[in-house]
Amino acid sequence: MYKLGLTTWSPLAFGTLTGKYSTGKPESSRFTTPTFDNLAKEEQFTTRVKMADELKPIADELGRSLAQFSIAWAVSNENVSTVLIAASRPSHLEENVQALNFASKITSEVKVKIDAVVKFVPFIRV
Repeated sequence: MYKLGLTTWSPLAFGTLTGKYSTGKPESSRFTTPTFDNLAKEEQFTTRVKMADELKPIADELGRSLAQFSIAWAVSNENVSTVLIAASRPSHLEENVQALNFASKITSEVKVKIDAVVKFVPFIRV
């Protein structure tokens, strides 16, 4: 309708959607630094990690890592024109780029499963 495209930033939610934080915050992780202190508030952080853990079985059903699954979900959104990704290692980048070959597997049925786990409610930060 408006012919605008959305750019997504941090489709892996600062690593949360990689499964990295399922067992807690590694000492060298960004969520232990003052810069990310606000994002790492315990209740919010725990809720986000729990949702990521609940998405993992859906990714497993499709034979992909949680990271690939999350990026593919962003790419599959018809309103998204750009998905900005980053990686701390070349191997992570190689894995993440594979999501492009997988986006067509994010069907409406898969999106219903995702929506059952993650309640997408817009909010405004003040």
